[in-house]
Amino acid sequence: MNIITFLLASAISFHGLTPADSRDGLANPERGWRFEIGIGRLPEDPVKFTHVTDQWPFPRFVKDGVTVSQAYCYLTQFADGPISDAKIAALEADFAKARRAGVKFLLRFAYEFSDEVSWRTKGAPTAERILAHIKQLTPVVRRNSDVIYCLQTGWVGLWGEFHSSTHGIEKNPAHVAAIVKATLDMLPPDRTTMMRRIVYKENVLKSLGAEGEVTATNAWTQVPTARIGFFNDGTLANWWDGATFTEEPYADGGNREYERVHREGLYTPVDGELFWTGQYSHPVFADGYRAIDRFSYQHYTTFSLVHGHSLLDPNTKPWTIDGWKVTPVTAEALKFFGIDYDPAYFEGVPYRTAYEFIRDHLGYRLAVKKVIQPDDVGQGGTVRLTLHNYGFAPPVNPRWLHLAVSDGARAEEWNTGFDCRKLMPGVDIEVETRIPAVKMKGAKLALWLPDAAKSLRYRPEYAIRLATQMPVEMVGGRLLHILSPLTK
Repeated sequence: MNIITFLLASAISFHGLTPADSRDGLANPERGWRFEIGIGRLPEDPVKFTHVTDQWPFPRFVKDGVTVSQAYCYLTQFADGPISDAKIAALEADFAKARRAGVKFLLRFAYEFSDEVSWRTKGAPTAERILAHIKQLTPVVRRNSDVIYCLQTGWVGLWGEFHSSTHGIEKNPAHVAAIVKATLDMLPPDRTTMMRRIVYKENVLKSLGAEGEVTATNAWTQVPTARIGFFNDGTLANWWDGATFTEEPYADGGNREYERVHREGLYTPVDGELFWTGQYSHPVFADGYRAIDRFSYQHYTTFSLVHGHSLLDPNTKPWTIDGWKVTPVTAEALKFFGIDYDPAYFEGVPYRTAYEFIRDHLGYRLAVKKVIQPDDVGQGGTVRLTLHNYGFAPPVNPRWLHLAVSDGARAEEWNTGFDCRKLMPGVDIEVETRIPAVKMKGAKLALWLPDAAKSLRYRPEYAIRLATQMPVEMVGGRLLHILSPLTK
């Protein structure tokens, strides 16, 4: 049976089935659906960001588990001078708002918003001006890196996508390399950036004399290639992803850039979005199963919920994401396509939708498969955990696996030293560590995956929630998953 026949047979077989499970999405930090908003905005800003009507839509989409937004900060009116104190203050205020709300930003700075002559002449910085602004913004970014999931290398061209800039900056390798290097330097060592196309990254690495791919050997180091991920603002748009993959065989696999995203997506962040509704993705390219296959193969961590979605896109007609909401997905189909899944995800329901599956598997989806622990955790001893990542990608930023012993009112914690970025998708990972003896009556062993930032460490909304059905306790700001019932 070929793929087309399989899909047709599956579609027919779903007729008359009861609705899929309506459980809410699992909210986890630095992954999943993301919004698109403007931040650091001033009343006099030329870019009004009216193409997204709701500037803070998180409360409306709690059930979809959204904890990330692409955050554009347009610096258009400062193309000829320094950024004003008022603009800096507005930017700081939005970082603080994100921190209060328990969310993070996929940050992008940009200047040019339209290809109209008036915009291209009034809001077009030179490379020198961009570098000066990067220097000016570095303290702001450093202070707020705890709520920055990733900083995209924008700055240049329309919407910060490295094309069509008034001064042709993207055509000057030395200028591009200087801007990317400055972007990396403005970030703390444990944060990454993204570029719009793999060929842009390759050209930058060549200019920096640092060519090479990200591998298990150099991942999470300070070499430039290990700190530059990928964002695809034309995902599934057409046969070449809106000029993203420009060499045959384009975006169907086998393309040099396409395959590099597949390899490097295990170690660097991957984000994407559909075209706006005015440039609707053809169903052949944006079918729900095709989207799942793409996101899984290229290890997408985040994806826009705005583009091609009638609830958030400026055009309210049902489009691509609306189609995913009525596309049934079964365990049988995922097995046919070779997509990893947790059998428990389909318990009690005949199918899930493509929308739900994408929602729940962008980035990481962690489950505990087995735990071996001492008979009396209060006496200490060796703990062995088997974890499985059913998601499309591993966690992006440093995050240490902690064990804790708790009696429900207080807890003692230990950092195992295991970096969660090593939780590769589709494989079992074993973690072994020893815990010391504690004096605690009725002690229970727990797993805790907090944010690495000191400012967020005891904020439970920034801790990872496991997909495994198990007791959860909040103790002293810790989100603890109680492991004791899982002992085997």
